[in-house]
Amino acid sequence: MSSVRLHRKIGLAGAVFLMVGNVVGASIFILPGNLAGLAGPAVFIAYLIAMVPAFFNTLIAAQVGSILPVSASDYVFTSTVLHPLLGFLKVWAAMLGALVGGPLLAYGFADYMAFFLPDTDRVVIACSLIAFITAINLLGIRSSVKLQMVMVSIFVTALLILSLGGLFYMDMELMTPIAPLGWGAVISVAVPAYYSYTGFTMLLSITEEIKDPARNVPLITFYTFLIVAFIYTSVTFVVPGLIPWQELGAIAAPLSAAAATFLPEWYSTAITLAALLAAGTSINMVIITCSRSFFAVARNRIYPEIFSRVSARTGEPDATTLLVAVVILAGIAFQGNIAQYASVSVIGWMLYGIIWGIALVRLPRMLPDHFANAQFKLSTRWIWITAVINVILGALFIFIAVRDNTAPALGYFGLLGVGAVYYYFRRRKLEREGVSLEALLKTETEEAALATAAAS
Repeated sequence: MSSVRLHRKIGLAGAVFLMVGNVVGASIFILPGNLAGLAGPAVFIAYLIAMVPAFFNTLIAAQVGSILPVSASDYVFTSTVLHPLLGFLKVWAAMLGALVGGPLLAYGFADYMAFFLPDTDRVVIACSLIAFITAINLLGIRSSVKLQMVMVSIFVTALLILSLGGLFYMDMELMTPIAPLGWGAVISVAVPAYYSYTGFTMLLSITEEIKDPARNVPLITFYTFLIVAFIYTSVTFVVPGLIPWQELGAIAAPLSAAAATFLPEWYSTAITLAALLAAGTSINMVIITCSRSFFAVARNRIYPEIFSRVSARTGEPDATTLLVAVVILAGIAFQGNIAQYASVSVIGWMLYGIIWGIALVRLPRMLPDHFANAQFKLSTRWIWITAVINVILGALFIFIAVRDNTAPALGYFGLLGVGAVYYYFRRRKLEREGVSLEALLKTETEEAALATAAAS
């Protein structure tokens, strides 16, 4: 097993910028219009519904990240508390998430870039973006964080101007009836809307690089949730009051069109630029987090050891950074539509919402010392509330996603099955070599205990 540990280079502010950029992303510039065409003006209610499971996943991220501050602590948590196969499949699901989520973001970038380059092929634009952000990541995490802070500051400012200013120009007649296609449509739309909230637990991939994780991880998750919830609610409420919902579903750049209804013409260009930056920030975080998850699994020998390599210059996982880029480029080749990408991606997140809910109940018993010494600790009541809501909502969202996207969903579960087969044969090979996965995982939990003790 590689003994390499990543350095703690990311402070509280830098991590919040990483997370806001990751969670908000380009989806808020694209999905609200698409989903308004399916749900009517009540699209903001769909986002409020989607906020509920997001909040409880935030609680899990805060709890797990504060007591297991190692790379891919979600993998370590699930493997230790439940079973190593489930832990591995979380990382495998992250790869599938990059396969479908990365292209969604890259194509969102390409659709908004058409404002500036209308004759350029969207596949070329999407692939060029992936290549550029991969190159930035190969320069090191500090370069990525600095770039993220600049991009997030710009696009959040643009969104706040649109949403707060738009309140004074809304036509309330456009908001009635609030649910013209029925409340069933609103609930169905909450599934792809949840995609916009799925990034909170991705923080768990980089906790090994966060300074003072026992204190900072809970703060990062809660600050990010408050910022994101305000942005999503305000934007999705305002936009259908500026443009009829029937038209929004057919507009490629709905927020630019909404801005044009009351802001100077140049501001539509500013919104377009903001969307480009938001897509860039999310893809940046996908590459950062997935590369750390793959690195952690390779460090535990489940992926080939070549992927546990770190750069001699940065001390960061360059091999898995390139691997994630290749996975996203492969996903771009499929060219699915944005609602399909979002719904299928949500299946994976909700599946692990269920698994983490069950694991959270077992956490105090399976890792008693870690839990007892935690600076942030959920009460027994909140552990059970979080677990039950995650399981119920996870099952409901998976049912809706499979019902509305049966073929892509079955394909997704089939790929999870491929991951389970890979794990089985890889584990058998390691056992023949005398390697114990349980012993490797114990090393991770011991390292986490040392990290939290040193920070306290």
